[in-house]
Order: sequence, then C-alpha cells, then structure tokens
Amino acid sequence: MYKSYPFIFLMNDYSGANEELEYTMQYRFKSDKSHHTYIVRIERYIEHAYCVKFYDKANTLSDNKYSLRTKTYEPRVIVNTVFNIMLDVLNKDEKASFFFIGAEDEKDVAGKATRRFTFYSDYVLSLISDKVFDHFRANHLSLYILVNRKSVSDTASFVQRINNRVAAAMFG
Repeated sequence: MYKSYPFIFLMNDYSGANEELEYTMQYRFKSDKSHHTYIVRIERYIEHAYCVKFYDKANTLSDNKYSLRTKTYEPRVIVNTVFNIMLDVLNKDEKASFFFIGAEDEKDVAGKATRRFTFYSDYVLSLISDKVFDHFRANHLSLYILVNRKSVSDTASFVQRINNRVAAAMFG
C-alpha cells in the first residue's frame, strides 16, 4: 500500500455558494515528516462535480496559496493523502466526478501545461483505471477531469461544461 497521512473532515462551508457551487468541504492533515499542516478544499458543484484543491495551512492568507511550493520534498505522500480524501468523498457520493487544476509556479511557462499538472496527471493515470472514471485532459488550462461512468450519461457535454466553468474562472 502507498504511504499517506491520516486526515480529518472539518466542515462544510456554504459561504460563496452560488448557482453552480453548492458548498465546499474542508479537510485537514498533517505531515509526519515536515510537520506542515495541509488544508484540502473540495468544492461541490452541480451535477456531482467536485473540484479538488489543497495548500499548506501556513499560506492560508496568501493569494497564491495554491501556487506556493513548500519544499518539503514529499509530494507523492501529500497527493496520496488527497487521493484518500477523494475516496472519502466518493464513499459519501457514489455519483462524484472530480476535476483539478495544476496551479502555476515561478518555473512554469505561460501557455503550456504546468509542472504540477504534469505530475498530477501522471499520478492519476498510474493510480486510477478507466473502469470507473473516464479521464480527460485540457492541457491549455492545466485541467484534469475524472468523469464518473456510473452517473454521467453525456460525457462530452459534461466535460465541456467543466472546461467552460474553469476557463470563465481563469479568464473572466
């Protein structure tokens, strides 16, 4: 089995909810190695679409909290823990589909898929088969979408709606 950290569910946050964003689930875990605490936010949108985000709690007040690197050199264990949180969400909502964006950092080149996106994509492809989820990548947005085969009948339309939602959030 792969190493991960224990996590706890903190709360459902309804602030900022709108027509498409229903609420945000918040989880927390702490690294045994670096002793950093991480916050995982899972935004639940209509159609059982969940956006996965996480950051180091020390960066909570930063506008760039999702882009900052912690330099703890344990990305796989952190991402394993986030994956286990996704499984927790899936246990609560068997219709859940997921999406995430690989945030840019100072070493990324504008207009290309981010380094985080490349790492997350490789990780997801190595761990999650296409039996339960269809996999879609939008490199220009550094967006990865896992579409739940059980609950989405029109995959192309669903993926397009997620793409449009993310593009609108990124580019206004």
